[in-house]
Amino acid sequence: MANRDEWIQVSATRDEIVRSNVFVKLEDGDGWKSKPEIPTAKEILLLQKEAEGLPENHVKQPWKSKEDYLEAQYEILRREGTEGLRFAVNNYIYNSNYGLRQDDDEHKFVYTQVRVKSYVMAALGPLARVEFMPQRAIKWLKSGRLKPGSLLALTTKADKFKTMCKVAVVAQRPYSLGLDQTPPLVDLMWGNPEDAVFDCDLELIMIEARHGYFESSRHSLVGLQLAAQTDTPIDKYITGSHKEDETPSFIHQNPIMDFSPIVRQPLADFEKLKSLRDFNILSGALPDVEDISLLDPSQLSALHRMVSKELAIIQGPPGTGKTFTSVEAIKVMLASRRKRPGRNPPLIVAAQTNHALDQLLGHCLDANVKIVRLGSRSDREDMRPYSLYETRRRCSRGGGGKRFRELEDDRHTNIRRVEALVNSVFGDSLIDPRELRAHGIITEAQLESLYDEEMETSPELEKLGPFSLWLGDSRIPARIIRDRQPLVSETLEADEDFDYERDVENIAYDEEDDADRINGKEVKLMHVWTGKEPGHFKSWNHRAQRLLREKHNLFDIPQDWRGAVYQHLQSKLVQATTPTLAGLLAKYVEICKQRRALKARQDIDMVFSQDIAVIGCTTTGLTKYRAFLAGLQPLTLLIEEAAETREGNITSALYPSLQQLVLVGDHAQMSPRCDIRWLGEHPYNLNVSLFERLINLDMNHIMLNQQRRMRPELSHIVSPFYNNLQDHSSVKSPQARPDVPGMGGRNCWFFDHEWVEETNSDNSKLNDQEAEMITLFFVYLVANGVSSEKITILTYYRGQRSLLLKRLKGHPSLTGCYFNVFTVDSYQGEENDVVLLSLVRSPLPAYGRNIGFLDNQHRAVVAISRARQGLYIFGNVTNLLEAKIESSILWGSIFQRFADQGMVSRELGLPLVCQNHGNEIWIKELEDWADNAAAHASELFLNVGTLVRVFAAKDASTTGKTIEDLLLQHGAHDFGHEEPVKRKSATSTGSPARGLYSHLGEMPLHPLGDNWKNAQAVIQQRDRELDGDLAKRNEKWFSQIHHVQDKWMPTGITTSGTRVRAGPIITQTLQLPNDLPAMTTTTALATGSGIPLCAGSGAGPIFAPTSSQFPNIAAVAQPELLIEFQQDNSAAPESGMANETTRELEDNGEEKWLIDFE
Repeated sequence: MANRDEWIQVSATRDEIVRSNVFVKLEDGDGWKSKPEIPTAKEILLLQKEAEGLPENHVKQPWKSKEDYLEAQYEILRREGTEGLRFAVNNYIYNSNYGLRQDDDEHKFVYTQVRVKSYVMAALGPLARVEFMPQRAIKWLKSGRLKPGSLLALTTKADKFKTMCKVAVVAQRPYSLGLDQTPPLVDLMWGNPEDAVFDCDLELIMIEARHGYFESSRHSLVGLQLAAQTDTPIDKYITGSHKEDETPSFIHQNPIMDFSPIVRQPLADFEKLKSLRDFNILSGALPDVEDISLLDPSQLSALHRMVSKELAIIQGPPGTGKTFTSVEAIKVMLASRRKRPGRNPPLIVAAQTNHALDQLLGHCLDANVKIVRLGSRSDREDMRPYSLYETRRRCSRGGGGKRFRELEDDRHTNIRRVEALVNSVFGDSLIDPRELRAHGIITEAQLESLYDEEMETSPELEKLGPFSLWLGDSRIPARIIRDRQPLVSETLEADEDFDYERDVENIAYDEEDDADRINGKEVKLMHVWTGKEPGHFKSWNHRAQRLLREKHNLFDIPQDWRGAVYQHLQSKLVQATTPTLAGLLAKYVEICKQRRALKARQDIDMVFSQDIAVIGCTTTGLTKYRAFLAGLQPLTLLIEEAAETREGNITSALYPSLQQLVLVGDHAQMSPRCDIRWLGEHPYNLNVSLFERLINLDMNHIMLNQQRRMRPELSHIVSPFYNNLQDHSSVKSPQARPDVPGMGGRNCWFFDHEWVEETNSDNSKLNDQEAEMITLFFVYLVANGVSSEKITILTYYRGQRSLLLKRLKGHPSLTGCYFNVFTVDSYQGEENDVVLLSLVRSPLPAYGRNIGFLDNQHRAVVAISRARQGLYIFGNVTNLLEAKIESSILWGSIFQRFADQGMVSRELGLPLVCQNHGNEIWIKELEDWADNAAAHASELFLNVGTLVRVFAAKDASTTGKTIEDLLLQHGAHDFGHEEPVKRKSATSTGSPARGLYSHLGEMPLHPLGDNWKNAQAVIQQRDRELDGDLAKRNEKWFSQIHHVQDKWMPTGITTSGTRVRAGPIITQTLQLPNDLPAMTTTTALATGSGIPLCAGSGAGPIFAPTSSQFPNIAAVAQPELLIEFQQDNSAAPESGMANETTRELEDNGEEKWLIDFE
């Protein structure tokens, strides 16, 4: 009986916890604890001068009280979630007041022609499905617009936020049957059900902020309000006022813990094994596991603290085994959990990113731990069976119980009521006049005028209703009016490099639905019929209202005005029924909350019945799933990547039952992300984590101090940022950390340059020449035997990342390779053998020195600590050291660490040592890759760019012009180059200062007979003839685009005017009106030419499609050969490069013109 009473009490407690977290009780008044979950229109419409000041967020001193602390966290976090939209709406109002264009800009996206088309009655709640028009065509699959959880503001086209502002949250943005439609569709959830719009013809304007992401703070705000209602043993540490170590009460009650899981192999010593299994954690000593575990002394000390203290803060510098230590601690906690009597709650583990969470839970699975993973954004297939939904499905006994069925009945009853009311307003027939009378829209006399007993009946009248006869020819299908809307602009928005690592998913609390779609009954809002507007009036609404007031008999209204009156009646009926529909939606929201609470309660019982040991989620999920997690009454919460997690996300997850908080991270690496920059800085400090703040307040913590990742010369670069960071013996082994091939033992290097940066259309920085240098270095490393998968390229800028990927994928020698190219922010926690770091920033000196956020020390530490074997940095050192004091200190320290080891030469550039031949060369400029390829005749240098300089014969004229000169001068436009002069800049391969340009191919070029005489005149004449001929014969030719696999020009021209080229293939794409793009490729010399070819050489027409390929375009004559690729009769070496001619020119050291024109 006692057990039954105890079970009833436990069950009642869980019920109350779940309900209090789903049905949050707000305080009365206007304080922070009274604010609703979704911001109000009043908050969004606040002018800058009216916006309330924010409290300071103290990070260097303790807080006076928990109340002050929570209020400051709440107010700053709420502002971060709403400030972007508030500023965007105010910007829209300003532009409207001054008659400025309302375009997308750096603050906002503006969507017009927004109309509510239906309501999706999902288990989450009622979702408004709206159609809209962006101001340009969007590549939705690559775009970060309208992310689920984003906050939106809507107003009517007429009001423009003067008096009306409706706030909504994006519920989901499925692409298929959603954003792929014209116009696109997206599902919204109204912040207040009373704001719901039911008029499908009401045109709205929708504003989305470019900055700020509400979903990342939404659930934490509610959690902070709930945290103010209860106390936990952790509170005294959070305020910073308590610095003494305390032991959790549940450990005091049962201090015997099991440390045997950390033993790496079975122990023959039974007594020692028993001592580990029954270790008294209160003894103050560390377990004796030396030589029998993989833990180093600092890891063992950290583990002991993690399992025994109320608050444990563990700092793990790069490569010191943070996750390994966490997993070992989890094993000990779970083994000890089994020793405690009763049904013990599961351990809650969380991480900032889905990737880190999956890693942690994967290790738990390897240890045969029973887990459940919350959230649907896992990329790992092996995690799917452990989702909450899949676990529930396996354990389901069917139906969900009587109470669940009752709630489902209530929900479907509500849906039917909504459908009935909507059908009375919209439906397939015309309006029922009795509905108009019931709402006082027409008088009794007007109603009776439509029901004349002498009026003839007809099937159409019976089907459509009395208004059918009254409207007559003024009745038209409603789609005629809807179809008048203009189409979206054809201007394409630039590709966005959308950061999906922000755990973007639908906002559902449950996972019954697909990860990309929330399902439910769709109730459509759409008039089938409407009235024709009077054609000779632009504004007719006022006269229609007057006619309705004046005419007691509706048939007295003139025929050509009845359509307008009917439209007015439709609009009035929608307005009249809107409060009732809004009330039904509010009731539906209530039912859905009850359903969610019941499901959470059932899931809690399932977790205990299945003896689930670990529940995992992201730090956002800690408060998103707060009802479920708090209801489990957990004792321990372990957070990985705690130094990256915003303080509010952790504080809001301090459930009343918690007795132990373990924070694992590294505050020297990435800090929390703040979308509103000024809120991340002093005095609001959202970029300072709870982890960092507590360490700065001298809270007890342990730093892991043996790194197992970097070679010693690499850890030497990182060491200034950590005290007493030591190298584990494993990284000193040449077998474990061999030299980077092709670098002659130089496993780190700082390459200095002054190549100028650029800014792309998304205002992101890029550096074209730096990207080219890194690409060629990447090719060189691969040619020397480094697997492409073992190389990671990091950069601070998305624009540079996109450029690097484009260059790598476009390089002919890298076909089939795998590329790891990431932003620094997204690569925390990752590592690879070789890392190439692109710093990008190098403004023109006239604009002053500037390094942007390269001065962020957290990012810099991440960037320089990812490599195991080799780290190579590319950047403008002068700019780094002179931009400002902070950058000078930061990058001066890093640069000095390279200099101390002799791993920089600002004068000579980058040293390369051929892996096979031992030849050392230096690369300072891009053309040096070609210079050194010819000079060394090594296949390892050739493969970098397959670039060969054209060497001159001794007696050739120095006054002649190269073929490339002529092509640049007369034919470059045929290759899509608008400004040929750019090909003569210092960025080109070769030696522009000496008038030479590098050519593709592997052999020198020689003239054929007299074909070169008067070649310049031939080129000019044939250019004119070909251009005129093509324009004349191909009237349907829309555009022609040539893509050469690198940026070098062709090397010859036939006497008929056809270009002849060597090297990579030219791919020609032709776009014809109403036709799909088609492609043709020039691959080699004409069949039967009899001309010997070297590998990779070729010649062909610039444009010679067959009639079957392009029936609307006439063919051009096949090429006549002008040049040959002459191969020496002697056997060529493997490189195909060093024949006698080449050696002779190389020894002579002279570079002249190969081809002379008379």
